[in-house]
Amino acid sequence: MTAATSDNPRTPLSFRIVAGLSGPYRSIPVLFVLALIWIYFYSQNSAYLTSNNIRNLSLQIVTTAILALGVVFVLLVGEIDLSSAMLSGVCATVAAQLAIKSGWPLWLAILGAVAVGLLFVFAEALIIIFGVPSLIVTLGGMVILQGLLLVVLPPEFTINIGGTDMAKISSTYIPAGWSFALAGLGWLLYCVARYRSHRQRGAAATSSTLVSVGVPALISGVVIAATVAVLSPEQGIPLPVLILVAMLLIASYFTSQTRYGAHLYAVGGNREAAQRAGIPVSRMVVHSFLVLGVCSAVAGVVEASRLLAVSNSSGGGPLMLNAIAAAVVGGASLFGGRGTVWAALLGALVIGSINNGVQLLGLSTEVQSFATGGVLILAVAIDVVITRGSLLPNRR
Repeated sequence: MTAATSDNPRTPLSFRIVAGLSGPYRSIPVLFVLALIWIYFYSQNSAYLTSNNIRNLSLQIVTTAILALGVVFVLLVGEIDLSSAMLSGVCATVAAQLAIKSGWPLWLAILGAVAVGLLFVFAEALIIIFGVPSLIVTLGGMVILQGLLLVVLPPEFTINIGGTDMAKISSTYIPAGWSFALAGLGWLLYCVARYRSHRQRGAAATSSTLVSVGVPALISGVVIAATVAVLSPEQGIPLPVLILVAMLLIASYFTSQTRYGAHLYAVGGNREAAQRAGIPVSRMVVHSFLVLGVCSAVAGVVEASRLLAVSNSSGGGPLMLNAIAAAVVGGASLFGGRGTVWAALLGALVIGSINNGVQLLGLSTEVQSFATGGVLILAVAIDVVITRGSLLPNRR
């Protein structure tokens, strides 16, 4: 749907709404739902929006958000992944084995874990570009990883990482002064990228510099400053949060400011057209899964550091469902070609806010499952409407 069609006053309101949700306003429903969640839980318990609980929430969502970031890259090219959560558990176990059992330096152990993640997803990607559906490949990969996790674990099926350098990842905090300085640098880089994008559109731009650059810069600046102020009054910003933000900024740059990003969206939007345009489709699919492999390894190490152990349950539970739900709820399309990397953060905030509120109120886990599943179904329904281009059901 073109901008001209969506701006035409004769265009039905439903089509204009769909056009807006598929473009620049895709995150508005997510933010609205997030606000409703916060208001509800705050009305039930005033401790919900305190700085301590928000800091806890930020630590709780880091693993899901990092994993969801990798899932977003796979969704953008029109594929799906079901194995990255178990891969995160395997990678975390490899890092713990190398750093604690074998005495490797932590940075080298983490690189070893990343290498394992890359090798596994590379093998999956080769099978996928051969023609096997990614759903089947990654489902089989998940089962293989469940067995591999038992192989890399010691006979007692657990490694305690408390008191080690690996445990310090989640217990390290960036002082408030450095937090504000890093946040300011990130905000400046965002403003520069926004201005460059506006200039590149040139005459095709339909909005002024003030609307396209100034307003987003002002809003983002206020949000960033408020977030840092809330998270860093005592100890500072947790290091895992900084790792997540750095990964999001790097991913945002490559997907929005480079040819790689344009090819990524082209492959997901119309694979056959991208192939005819000379875009290396198979290579883009492989690259997306490689990004997922890195995200899985980092997410696993961060989660192990937070839990102070790896075991045969690492990477299990609802982590995979939460990561996929976060990516889709945040705005990444299951049909490929739509969404941004920030969907991982927004979706993880929605899922994490529900889980955190349920725990704070002492509600049963059934309520948490009902709420998460309901939000996921609603997000997919919205995605279907946007893909179809109409609020009305198909006529058969």
